[in-house]
This record gives sequence, C-alpha cells and structure tokens, in this order.
Amino acid sequence: MRYFKSKRIIPAIYAALAATVVIAASSCSKTYPAKSETDIADFLAGAGITVTESCTHKTVTIPEEFGEVYERYNELQKEQGFDLTRYRNREAEVYTFRVVSVDGGHTDLTEAHVMVCDGIVIGADISSPAISGEMKPVISDQR
Repeated sequence: MRYFKSKRIIPAIYAALAATVVIAASSCSKTYPAKSETDIADFLAGAGITVTESCTHKTVTIPEEFGEVYERYNELQKEQGFDLTRYRNREAEVYTFRVVSVDGGHTDLTEAHVMVCDGIVIGADISSPAISGEMKPVISDQR
C-alpha cells in the first residue's frame, strides 16, 4: 500500500515544483512591448522619464563576442532585468530621445537610449553625451 501512495504523490510533487519554477521564472523579468515610438516613450514614462516627442533611431548589430565596453554595458542592463547575451549577433534598433525630466526634475543634455529587438525592449539607459557624463539604468530606485 505504501508503494501505491508514493506513486501518486511523487508526480504531484513534480507538478507542484514545475509550477513553482515557471512562476518564479516569469516574475524575475518583465517584457516591455515596443512596436512604436509611442510604446517606447510610454516605457520611459513608466520609469519616471519624460522625453521629447521626436527621436532618432539606428540599427546596430549586437556583437557575437563582447569586449570590455559591451560587458560593462550589459552589466548595467542586468541591473534592470535585461541581458544582451541572448541577442548576440542579432540586429536591434536603438531609439534615442532627448530627456526633459527624470522623476519630475528638469535635466539638461540628457538622452534616453532604448534598444529594441523583435518588438520588445532588450536594453535601456539614460546618459549625458558630455565628456564627464554618466550612464545610468532606466529602471532604477537609485537614479
């Protein structure tokens, strides 16, 4: 009788464990749709960043092998829940907006860059093109 009970319990345990893994994996990262410039501006607004209506964009190829600069940039992306390693050797669009304000505070010479592949945001940063400018994550409690 004991063997019979364990045959039913073990599949139930595996099913519960699998459901837990799926739920945990889905809660670790969120996807942001980016089918248009408006979607991208909405993504930025959701992070407290107000941008101008117009933007520029260019196509880039994410390198197969990351050098030091791309490794550092990807670390910034990982802080936000993104990871560019899945997109190695793929083309992406980079949209650049001029930032008007961050969390309600006016900014000068600040740009928001949002990287899009397959209609979703795969990376983002806000930075100053000035020589002494910093690069910061878009999704951050400590911006």
